[in-house]
Amino acid sequence: MKVIEDNILGKLTFDDNNIMNAVIELGGQKIDLLIEGDINNDKINKKAISVTKDLISDFDRLDKEMRAFAAEELTENANDWLADSLEEGETAEEITEESFADRMVPECLSVFGIAENDIGYDMYYGDNDMFWGHTIIVSGTPEDGIESADICG
Repeated sequence: MKVIEDNILGKLTFDDNNIMNAVIELGGQKIDLLIEGDINNDKINKKAISVTKDLISDFDRLDKEMRAFAAEELTENANDWLADSLEEGETAEEITEESFADRMVPECLSVFGIAENDIGYDMYYGDNDMFWGHTIIVSGTPEDGIESADICG
């Protein structure tokens, strides 16, 4: 098993799919980190680690932007799910974009496409039960920024 030690990201361990795995702290929260690499190519691994460090170097700003983007895209959908969960005659406070963003819980950052130079990232957030336990995924690229927000799971 190949392990790469990094002074910022810590111990990155390769799995069978050429993904480096670690647990890091971002925004006061421990999250999983997945970085596509190549167990046999240190040049690709250094690039992958560099791109990841760039993404997390200003994580507070990026996290705020990802939350705002997801809230803009998905709040209406969250309110539809909320309405579907209510019993007849039952009411609940509407989810606002602000409350939506506040409820998102960071869980995993995935950086991929390093070998093909078509680099992207996915940030996985817990939905705090807005979508009945599904995951919110915010995706983008270092060049173009945030591009999409969806739910899965």
